[in-house]
Amino acid sequence: MYTILLIITILLGFILMTKGVLKQEVAMPIVALVAVILAGAPDGNKAIHEGFSEFSRIAVLFTAVAVPAHLLQRSKLFDWIGMWIGELIGKTFIKTSLSLTLLIPAFSLTLVYIMASLFHNTTSILVSSIIIFVICKSYDLKGLPILAGALVASNLGGFSTRWGDTPNIIESAQWGLVHKDFFLEIMPINISALIILIIIVSLWLKKSTKKENIIKINKFKTVYALVKFRNARKDMSLDKRLIFFGIAGLILAIIGPLFFITYELAFSALAIIISTLGDYNEHRSQGLLALGIETYATLASIFVLAQVLTNSHIGISKIFQDLLLRENNVFAITTISYFGTLLTEAASWASAASPIVHSHFPTHLGAWALGSGIFAGSSSLVTAASAGIILTQETKNFPEGYRVTFGSYVIFGILFSLLMLIYYSLILSIFYK
Repeated sequence: MYTILLIITILLGFILMTKGVLKQEVAMPIVALVAVILAGAPDGNKAIHEGFSEFSRIAVLFTAVAVPAHLLQRSKLFDWIGMWIGELIGKTFIKTSLSLTLLIPAFSLTLVYIMASLFHNTTSILVSSIIIFVICKSYDLKGLPILAGALVASNLGGFSTRWGDTPNIIESAQWGLVHKDFFLEIMPINISALIILIIIVSLWLKKSTKKENIIKINKFKTVYALVKFRNARKDMSLDKRLIFFGIAGLILAIIGPLFFITYELAFSALAIIISTLGDYNEHRSQGLLALGIETYATLASIFVLAQVLTNSHIGISKIFQDLLLRENNVFAITTISYFGTLLTEAASWASAASPIVHSHFPTHLGAWALGSGIFAGSSSLVTAASAGIILTQETKNFPEGYRVTFGSYVIFGILFSLLMLIYYSLILSIFYK
């Protein structure tokens, strides 16, 4: 009975967010609090304690990236990079006559994918969202399709390397995966999925462009835009102090843990301290809260909800785990992991499901099937993974047509994630027997 009530509550929350009746930073805490009430004592108390314990670590790690990233944003470096990429896109358009509705998604989503692969998917979203905004605004194109696609591209990039996303680290420890395994076995599939994503986002962008009656950009207008890009970059004043401390903070937060993973929190704390002290006095408080209190509230709520779903007598996650124990094929693992991630959270589901999947599939196939389901589930809703929550926060002050919200993303997210669920299930079944 309690399980049914909680599922109804979660679905109602999704509907209210889709309709725009409640913002996600309001809906998710309410859903989490209802979950705690339904869990009762002592499960509810345990869910709050363990949920906030997990959240506190994530909050430090994400803040360590957000503070220096926002220093770089205020330094105008991201605007400069966006204009430089905009120039490259314009030059490519003039030389090849390829449509801008294809070139802009191709350049932008590839950038997001590479950054997520090299660093982390949340880092990629923090850095790339403003760059994509600058490019789309300059060419007078609606940025929503590309920014929505950026969330999927960041999840794809995160799934391509051992350090790209938290579930990868969990799966690597369970299966003994090394960097070479990701590079040779799953990255080629992810790159093919990225190409599919670019094509679909391009079609969406073209459709929205026609719907808005935007005049087709010809070569003359592109040359004019190139001149504007070049002049704007030359005249742009970059704040070297913010750039220095921003880059120093990102190096500490991202590069340090790659070599000394046990000191991840220490590196993150040091990155926050250096970035904050390197900022101007009047902006330090603003820098520390760069992600916004709404992001922290949503993240904390999701971790508490995940604990109720995973470790209480309500046992939705337990139902999925029992299904995994009974089923031992790729389709079952990817599908169950998809819904497990959607209802709980990527890292929480990876922790719960990895030992079970490994017992059935000790080969790398099990890891890729689990990871594929988690990738698809993380891309289904903006609340299904941390990168989506951060994306909504980063775009909330963008103009209409550029903001990513639960409602503006949900149709694209559900449809594309289901396509990816089928795609990965088929590819893994055919090529990894």
